Amino acid sequence: MKRMLVAVTAICFASLLLASNAFPWGSVTHAYVDDHLGLRGPGNLKELYGGMAPDLFNYLLNSNQAYLFSQTHGNFWTQAENFRKVWKAARYSPEKPYAYGFVSHNDLWGADFTAHHDGLFGQGTGYVIAKARILQPSINDLLRSLGLNVPKNVTLAIAEGLVETGVDILVKRKDPSMGVKVSASALLRGSDFPPLLVKAYAAGFAAHLSISQAQAAQLITSSEMEFRKMMILYGQALGQDEATAIDLIAQQLAQLAVGFLAAYGIPLPPGTDLTPQIKPGIQQAMSICASDYLREIEATIHFVENQLLSHGISY
Repeated sequence: MKRMLVAVTAICFASLLLASNAFPWGSVTHAYVDDHLGLRGPGNLKELYGGMAPDLFNYLLNSNQAYLFSQTHGNFWTQAENFRKVWKAARYSPEKPYAYGFVSHNDLWGADFTAHHDGLFGQGTGYVIAKARILQPSINDLLRSLGLNVPKNVTLAIAEGLVETGVDILVKRKDPSMGVKVSASALLRGSDFPPLLVKAYAAGFAAHLSISQAQAAQLITSSEMEFRKMMILYGQALGQDEATAIDLIAQQLAQLAVGFLAAYGIPLPPGTDLTPQIKPGIQQAMSICASDYLREIEATIHFVENQLLSHGISY
């Protein structure tokens, strides 16, 4: 259980700090999308892991994070499809399912497009962002109950993180096997996946980051290794009953929110516990999304399936 808490901590922390760049679907949601695309046989778990893997650099949380994100998700503003490097590098049958899932995730015309840019609910705004704007006033009220006057951009970032988490839990409610599938896809990840990432990105990373290709390869493989561990444990955490999963995530988000607020010049007294505020925030996010999240995800599956075909991604 302690290891699960650590994994949930890393995932939620990354989500909060990434809010200024892009707020995509959560890992379980991506796995659910890929579970309904492509193969239904042994390659299915490879597609699931590949579909989660573009977020593997999110957890580095350093000054290069925006560049790394653009490589695995694409650059929406320039329309650079850097994520296709993995598909081009996949030359052998065992690599194709990973690459197929990886490409399905992208921010330009993949699953993250509907979360971040244009969803059925948002109509010109991503689903996650549109729902976060509905949740934001409640987050303001919860924080004001502690005597905090938090800037709107900060409360929106927190609301986005809660929506992403809430949808992941709703997806697990819809398909209770998703926690197991997330863990299994990471646990059974083949040895051919890290070299695929190295083939796709090491040369470019080395040039951009002014490091050697060996150092770039090490950055890629070590990041993937940590991501894999987190997905194993995150799946196990969400494999618990729903109340336990919510409690685990609320406790950790509460601790992380203290540091997040401090980074914006809003320090809290030592020992402050925001769990009583965060837990209802997650539950409200779930309530806000419960009526239409599945319709949004099903539309996303259909959208991504068509986009993959139109972009020549099939095997």
